[in-house]
Amino acid sequence: MKEDFRLSKTIAVNVFQSNKVDCKGVVEEAIKKAKRDGFGEIFVVFDHDNQAKRDEAFRLASDKNIKVIFSSICFESWYLYHFKNSTKAFASEEVLEKELKKCIGMENYEKNDFKHYSILKDKLTIAKSNAENIRLSVVENNYGVEIFNLNPYTNVDELVLFLENQKQ
Repeated sequence: MKEDFRLSKTIAVNVFQSNKVDCKGVVEEAIKKAKRDGFGEIFVVFDHDNQAKRDEAFRLASDKNIKVIFSSICFESWYLYHFKNSTKAFASEEVLEKELKKCIGMENYEKNDFKHYSILKDKLTIAKSNAENIRLSVVENNYGVEIFNLNPYTNVDELVLFLENQKQ
């Protein structure tokens, strides 16, 4: 992906898997890592997944100027938007994955298997457009509801746009 985006060699994209089990712990770990390693921009990525402390994670990230990339009900909603423009809410990751497996090329989808990137990358423009349209619609139709309680929701497209804007 880094090669596809032709990112400058001066830009390091460090992805780490948190050992924390909740989203607030992920933000806390990112703060410690950023302080130790001196990163310029920090993004934390986590899902709704019916986790507690989402509100605390958002508040802490905001206080520390960390951008939250949030998907509800789970990250697979981003993958689904490569195929569909739908505001359908999903109650669980399992239900959303069943819907995703109905899409051409995703029938054998398995979580944390990055081979599906080759299937999705040609649909990136569609996914960005769908994600933005769905997010705007859901926010508008749920006025006053905090982002961490919305379903569906994803702003993965904002991270993709940020990376695309870092091209050489």
